[in-house]
Amino acid sequence: MHPVLFKIPFFDIPSLGIKSPLPLHTYGVLIVIGFLLAMYVAWREAKRQGQYVEEVLDFAFWALLGGMIGARVVFILVNWQDYVANPLKIVKIWEGGLVFYGAALGGFVAYLWYARAHKIRGADMLKLADMMVVGVPLAAAFGRLGCIAAGCCWGDAAYHLDAAGQIVADFPVTIQFPEGALAYQSLLGSESSEVASRMREIKATMPLIPVQIIDSFLEVGLFLVLLVVRSRKWFHGQVLLSYGILYPIVRSSLEMFRGDTERGYVIDGVLSTSQFISLCVALTSLVAVVVLRRRGMAASAPASAP
Repeated sequence: MHPVLFKIPFFDIPSLGIKSPLPLHTYGVLIVIGFLLAMYVAWREAKRQGQYVEEVLDFAFWALLGGMIGARVVFILVNWQDYVANPLKIVKIWEGGLVFYGAALGGFVAYLWYARAHKIRGADMLKLADMMVVGVPLAAAFGRLGCIAAGCCWGDAAYHLDAAGQIVADFPVTIQFPEGALAYQSLLGSESSEVASRMREIKATMPLIPVQIIDSFLEVGLFLVLLVVRSRKWFHGQVLLSYGILYPIVRSSLEMFRGDTERGYVIDGVLSTSQFISLCVALTSLVAVVVLRRRGMAASAPASAP
């Protein structure tokens, strides 16, 4: 785990609590890399189809803006108690606090606005959306790697103590966050006194399920699936809706192995906020698939993938 790549000197804004030198966080860098890669994939897809190349590049700024706002708003809504006493924390995104679902929904809202503003409607709007969504799983994959660097979004404990009191991992691959990491600080205050004492002794968390790494690999798998769908789709919007069905399944499954409580719950201990959003997104996508198939909005015959 390497949360800070390097520090930027002579960057001081006391009113916002920014003091020189300003740390450049690995989490933020990986999010930017993931976003740029997703936009490159969309641009390459537009070039492949010979359409909407300029629109893809033009939308990049709005996608970033909508995604950042959405990611921040959802996190604040879930953890609103932390911001009531100190509203200034709302703008301190460099301290963390972004939700991927919020980014995806914010980006989608920005896309709807962009399409309306540029009079891109009907089948054309769905066709462009298919181009834009192909690279989204890659952005999420890099984002999850950023979670490892930041020490957030950790998994459940995966260990037991043997007869000699030694820590034995219960999962083929586990991850431990060092002293000072967000996961360490949070778990230190929520675990039993015995576990907390052991954590202080080893200066790290106990072995945890590496849900961030698992999620990152699954996102790459979703990207490959979308590549197949986009070259064999039956109607415009199928790539977008395929992701709208598949990602919620992946996310809801992984939520069962998460150990961080900051993500929030709709039903405590039963249904997390992300699982609730996943259910809504998946059901909406399924309904949209049925509607689009019945209306036959666009019988596409895309060129075969290179």
